[in-house]
Amino acid sequence: MVLTRSRSNNQGNAAPAPVPAPKPTASATKRKAAASAAPTAKVIKTESTPDIAAAKETQPALVEATTVAAEPAPATAAAAPADAPASIPAAATTTEASEPVKVPTPPPALAAPGTSTIPAPVPVEVPVVVTAEHAIASHEEPTVHHVIHPYDVVVSDIEGTTTPIVFVKDNLFPFVTSKLPEFLQRNWASEEMKSAVEALRVQAAKDVAEGVANATPIAIESADVTAEKIQQDVIASIGWQMKADRKIGALKAFQGYMWREGYASGDLKGALYEDVIPAFDHWKAEGKKLYIYSSGSIAAQKLLFGYSEKGDLLHYFSGHFDTTIGPKVKSESYTNIAADIGVSPLRILFLSDNIHEIVAAKKAGFQTVVTDRPGNAPLTVEERNGNIVVKSFLEIPKPQ
Repeated sequence: MVLTRSRSNNQGNAAPAPVPAPKPTASATKRKAAASAAPTAKVIKTESTPDIAAAKETQPALVEATTVAAEPAPATAAAAPADAPASIPAAATTTEASEPVKVPTPPPALAAPGTSTIPAPVPVEVPVVVTAEHAIASHEEPTVHHVIHPYDVVVSDIEGTTTPIVFVKDNLFPFVTSKLPEFLQRNWASEEMKSAVEALRVQAAKDVAEGVANATPIAIESADVTAEKIQQDVIASIGWQMKADRKIGALKAFQGYMWREGYASGDLKGALYEDVIPAFDHWKAEGKKLYIYSSGSIAAQKLLFGYSEKGDLLHYFSGHFDTTIGPKVKSESYTNIAADIGVSPLRILFLSDNIHEIVAAKKAGFQTVVTDRPGNAPLTVEERNGNIVVKSFLEIPKPQ
């Protein structure tokens, strides 16, 4: 504020220029006394910007000191922003050299909680909530994607896959059990019969040694052991094994030996589902190779497809596998098949109705499809959800 003095009368009769009436001010001595008399006023010498903690301690006192010492501002003065620092009061400045008053530099105004420049700490709950939501979402995702990738080879089972189970149980098995005694007598002296019986004898001795239930030995022909006794042992051994539906090489070889005679005579004809031949044609047209892997002997496989109701179908196949390459429920068997074919397991599609065979093939890296044909063993919900299941070869999804 600038103080003005009135002109003396000897300067003429000209009227003095109107100036705003000055506010009454106290003398320097009175101002000093008033400042010292204020109990809450603090004078702080500030050489640098105080830290946040100091600002919190001094802010109330500075505001109070300013309120006591400040004079009212002129009515025409523009209002300062609400969040601006308090202006230095006019009474605190003077042009006199005596007793200069040191005015503290006000600290920066504390920002409102919503506008603080200090980064707010991240709540601990945030990552926990996000992680929990992600885990819930992952459980909702399907665990099995029913997708088939490109493949070059198809390996198929027979019973319950290409051929109805009833054909095996109602035609093939009864053919063996009903004709076995006559077949043994008629072919007993042949070398092929002797080899087939010897294979059954070795298997029977192994079963007896391992304590397999119902296993019985097959005697060796001698002066004291007649052919009829040995034939009775063979009939008993084949009988209990067929009731147990054993997938043993010696048994399957003997069955195939007998079925050959039945197919050749026309008493037997291989049965196939109606969708099998169209699927074979489609795969062959695409350049895919077809193989059969069955617990039945290779000889029995060739008889079924060679003497089928649809004629000779052996030209569709590039090869055959039976249990001589390994049990169908062991993953190593499928690894052996892939090595024999010379194709990566990932490029092989295996078809079967037996879930245990499907599991073994998957472990070896094969792609798999479960065939759910009439008369097949029922599948559980988990088995259906965990596999591609079809009722027809024509339902197998296209590769993606």
